[in-house]
Order: sequence, then C-alpha cells, then structure tokens
Amino acid sequence: MCMTKKELESKVQEFRSLKAMKEELENELKAVEYSIISYMTENGIDTEITDTAKITYKPQSRTTLDKEKLADILGDDLKPFEKISFFNVLRVK
Repeated sequence: MCMTKKELESKVQEFRSLKAMKEELENELKAVEYSIISYMTENGIDTEITDTAKITYKPQSRTTLDKEKLADILGDDLKPFEKISFFNVLRVK
C-alpha cells in the first residue's frame, strides 16, 4: 500500500479525529457506568434485573504471587508470597 504524503497527512488527521471521538465515548461510558454503580450502591443491592439486563456489582478478589520475593526465597510453601486484592466488578448481561 503506497500512499503520498498528502494521503498520509489525511490519515493522520482521521486518526486524530477518531482518537478524540474514542476519548469522548470513553468519558460518556464512564459517566453511565458511574450512574449505574451509584444506583446499585444507593439502593444497597448487588444484583438487579431489568427487562433487558441482569446487573451485578459485587466484590471480587484476586491472588497473585510476588515474583521478586519468590525469586529471593525459593520454597515450596507459596502462602507467604501471595497478595490478595479486593475490588468491585460491574457486569451487565
């Protein structure tokens, strides 16, 4: 695919325009997500069912290994190297 500098500049402008639209959409998505989360927390619920969706907002955890500590102390018992993180997850099905 060979293009001229003028065509390249046009693509760059298109890219910038699309990137700006993407950022605007991401901001709108975050605002809508925040309003859904606010509804869930204000009503003290973790699950809501509407005509078109099942919405959950529940705590979730993740356990990871600290690779630096594991590399320093190679042992069979990995419990001392676990990190557990807790966070909420919004799902709309």
